[in-house]
Amino acid sequence: MGFQTTKFDQEKVSLTGPHTVQGDTRYATFRLFDATRTVAQGRAPGTGPATIPVNPVGSVPVSCARWHMKIPLTYEELGNLSPIIGPNSVIELMTSGMIQDNLWLNYQGDNIVATIGQLTGTNAFGFQVPFQVPAGNKSQLNMLGTGNLITLPWSNPGSPILQQLMAIKAAFMQLSGYPLQHVWINSLTWYRVLVNTEVRNTAGSANTPFAEYDNVPEMGADGEPTGDFEAILRGDPTITWHITDEVLVTNSDIDPSYATAPSTATLTKMVPDNNAFFMTAPSSEWSQMYHGGEYVVENPGMPGVLRRGYHFWHEYVTQPSAVDLIGLLNCVPLLYVPRVVAPATVSGF
Repeated sequence: MGFQTTKFDQEKVSLTGPHTVQGDTRYATFRLFDATRTVAQGRAPGTGPATIPVNPVGSVPVSCARWHMKIPLTYEELGNLSPIIGPNSVIELMTSGMIQDNLWLNYQGDNIVATIGQLTGTNAFGFQVPFQVPAGNKSQLNMLGTGNLITLPWSNPGSPILQQLMAIKAAFMQLSGYPLQHVWINSLTWYRVLVNTEVRNTAGSANTPFAEYDNVPEMGADGEPTGDFEAILRGDPTITWHITDEVLVTNSDIDPSYATAPSTATLTKMVPDNNAFFMTAPSSEWSQMYHGGEYVVENPGMPGVLRRGYHFWHEYVTQPSAVDLIGLLNCVPLLYVPRVVAPATVSGF
């Protein structure tokens, strides 16, 4: 999606990425619009221009989610510390939540916990971040109001996957003017695509069902391959399939693989089983990550300075001698054209 940070802005002292935009506050307003496709009107010679209404444009006020944490490290620990690095988890979770239109921010005491879907339980309290994805672009994709486009579950080898794909392509163009170009799934759904009868028949009995299938070249924050894959089917080379089994820990600061993890710790799949995310090519024309600003006093006696988006600093403390490593991020994904994403349920119904 281009939300990852790839460079450092020397002038603004901040991290930026291909599809990020910055502001001086954590509040912003963006415009909501679709592509213009109406045909111009002709007029007879010697007459004035035809009058047409302006295109409808929505105005959406947003407030950044504020992520703020610190790790206290004593000098005793620092003397025996190994390098530690981790993924860009907050951005990954918010991006998946935006595409699914199912991002929730839940209050737990003074903390705010981000999850895909609402937390359950007697103490659960929070709100959904609305991205305005139309109801027809969800579930089995009744995108045009004429019936579901996912007619049979993909778990059925006889499901007409390519026929459904062509119908979704047509619906994308009718709804927004943006072409369908990418589908995000996990390995379970990819297997169902590979063994699908229609997919295999269009490839030919002597060929593999895919024309391309390989690791993505992008590396993770630790410099290692992400474990994600990209593929193109022989039956439709216009669509790129992205296969990821990425998971993130939600509702806990401790990974469930540790014995000390609480029972509430949950591994959340970025692309859930039985789901497929259909979308156009990532572009700042229809989605960006907004980095809000906040004034920060990095140590006692220092003046406040405006810092946008990601910002990290340290504070020295005593008794015991230690340093607090502090991180701050004000951000919110902006979905300018909600119709260009379709988080579908393709199996399990």
